[in-house]
Amino acid sequence: MTIEHARTVLMADDDGEDCFLAEEAFKASKVEAVLSCVKDGLELLEYLAKCVQTNPCKFPDLILLDLNMPRKDGREVLVEIKSDPTFQKIPIVILTTSEDERDKTFSMEAGADTFFTKRHS
Repeated sequence: MTIEHARTVLMADDDGEDCFLAEEAFKASKVEAVLSCVKDGLELLEYLAKCVQTNPCKFPDLILLDLNMPRKDGREVLVEIKSDPTFQKIPIVILTTSEDERDKTFSMEAGADTFFTKRHS
């Protein structure tokens, strides 16, 4: 699979170490995917807007979304993405440190495809 045909994953997380670990996990798994990381919800929305302007067919195949980020958190972004017909079909996986059942319920009701709690040791 060539780079232009590789799956694309967009990760929104303000923790650089988590992005690094995700990159390493993708490399180790040998999944043919290009991982891009943004630091918050605003950057994620800017990334998607740029996709619309430059190449509407190359939206991310998957978004990994942290809930707790500065400027615009994952909850807000999830609602915005899932309410926009242009983006609502992009699968979103919540990847967060939150163990609050309300966050999981909210995320799933807002349109997330699944919810994982990060475990830091």
